[in-house]
Amino acid sequence: REGEPGASHLPSAVVLLTEIVKLTVSFLLVAWEVGGIANAVSAILFGSSSSRYELLKVTVPSLLYTFQNNLMFYSLTRLSAAVQQVTYQLKILTTALLSVLMLGRVLGPTKWTALFLLLFGVVLVQQPSAGSDAAVTSAADSSTHFLGFDLSLDKTLAFGAVIVACFTSGFASVYLEMLLKQTKASIWMRNVQLGAFGSLMALLVALSQDGDRILEAGLFQGFSARVVCVVLNNALGGLLCAAVLRYADNILRCFSTALSIILTCILSNAVLQDFVPDLRFVVGTVLALSATFIYNLGFPSWLVSAHKRDA
Repeated sequence: REGEPGASHLPSAVVLLTEIVKLTVSFLLVAWEVGGIANAVSAILFGSSSSRYELLKVTVPSLLYTFQNNLMFYSLTRLSAAVQQVTYQLKILTTALLSVLMLGRVLGPTKWTALFLLLFGVVLVQQPSAGSDAAVTSAADSSTHFLGFDLSLDKTLAFGAVIVACFTSGFASVYLEMLLKQTKASIWMRNVQLGAFGSLMALLVALSQDGDRILEAGLFQGFSARVVCVVLNNALGGLLCAAVLRYADNILRCFSTALSIILTCILSNAVLQDFVPDLRFVVGTVLALSATFIYNLGFPSWLVSAHKRDA
């Protein structure tokens, strides 16, 4: 976090290195897939030169993902990790809405119920508890609060950053799905192309935002073991999501989402000590997790059976 003692690393550098690690790992996976580094280089060059128009399409999600990562780092300087993580689950809502608009998908009553349940859960998470710092500030400065919500400039900008990140994530996901369906390139080949463009765009952002500081103290200034873990987590996490979609199913994806939120809450409270969960947060988180499961898997069979018996 900015403002913490010793926290002098550059968020733009973290985003850049995340893209570089993602590119490197994706290239190694392509090499494993085609049987060697030489074959991987040939396959990537052939795939990139055979259809330049298709290659240009990859720049759209690359730009969006780079922009999204910078927004998420910005929001983390003003929100606790737990609140940010739960709020970011709104990407399910934005992805669903954009799927309806861009892919013509039809969502049934169960999915719409899950989406509204998710929205309600996030609203609960965003409201501070009566004993929290935000609530105490509300009593002292009611002009920045409305109906229990913290409308101070920092909190509003941070929440807005997460919302924009949800939309960029949703649009990039739907756009990439359209791209994968229109071409025969493997998902790892696409990740190489995404990583290449993403690294270039992240480099431009880093130089424009922090060029003077990078020239003065280097790209790795302020890096620690914790920052390296953040880079590896962000890079490998995205690739693991792709692997889950390809090799596993929605059940494992839901469990991974639930586990990530729970671990974020625990670490935010125990390690960062920037967050104290209350009943409202717990209820909102449970609703968000339940909505994730319901959206992907539907209502539990016992609940459906009971509803049919009552009907």
